Amino acid sequence: MDIFIRTFTLSFSVFGRMILPVLGISIASFIITNLLNLVTAGLAGYLSGPVTATFISLFGIRVALSVLGHHGRPMYDMMILFSVLYGVFFIIAKGVLLLLPEVVAVLIADGKLGDVISIQNFLQADSSLQFAFYVLSIKTIVSFVLYTSIYVAMAVPMANAARSASQGSASAGFFTGFGRSFLPLFCIFAVPFLLQFLFGFLASLYVLLPLVLSVISIVFSQTLPDFDLDIIVNGLVASACLLWLHSLIWSASAVALTKSDKTSKQIRAAKAPPAAEKPDLRALRKSRE
Repeated sequence: MDIFIRTFTLSFSVFGRMILPVLGISIASFIITNLLNLVTAGLAGYLSGPVTATFISLFGIRVALSVLGHHGRPMYDMMILFSVLYGVFFIIAKGVLLLLPEVVAVLIADGKLGDVISIQNFLQADSSLQFAFYVLSIKTIVSFVLYTSIYVAMAVPMANAARSASQGSASAGFFTGFGRSFLPLFCIFAVPFLLQFLFGFLASLYVLLPLVLSVISIVFSQTLPDFDLDIIVNGLVASACLLWLHSLIWSASAVALTKSDKTSKQIRAAKAPPAAEKPDLRALRKSRE
């Protein structure tokens, strides 16, 4: 229960401190990605999203750790390196995990329909609307569970990486802390992952769409379109909610790391042999006399 309370209270501090960094990192990433696309024929765009998201996550975890008292001068070159490594890892991991929901969904739906599992059923799956409904429902659930699980399992390793990207900090292994505090973190991560689709859609609708329309209007008619104040307010609210949901994730990762640090210290203290008592020289002399 402690991890839930600490995460919730910490998220508001992280949210306030991450508004400007998120804007700055996003603008810098947009400029750098477009420059690299000119050189790589658009290939840089495939990596820019995951790498930028990972860099923002590492930055957010560092902010959460600093609020918890873990200070240190950041090494941005190490953060960029970790962002590329973890970004590529998540691309590969999610690509592999996308295959599993397909198989699980078909197998469960096949059994639920009472049919014998066979290659023919796989080939004829599209002909059954009932089958397609079961497959889609099961695939959605399994995909969400796997998607959330991979980020939950890597929460503490990413927090370790964020902390180690500081001058004088010890380096941590890529998977150090893998799967720690899995159940409480899964409960915390599941809520933002569910809600971020809603607020992400609203933020795109009320922020990106007006920007695109403004650019089109400026290019073709050299005028700015008129937008209601409600649209701007809704866009700001949706964007703020989306950032706070991410702040929950960053805060939970930092809290889980500090919790695992305390647990490790307690285990080492319990295993440490008791210190040998120094003999009392005066008592030894008197006993000999």
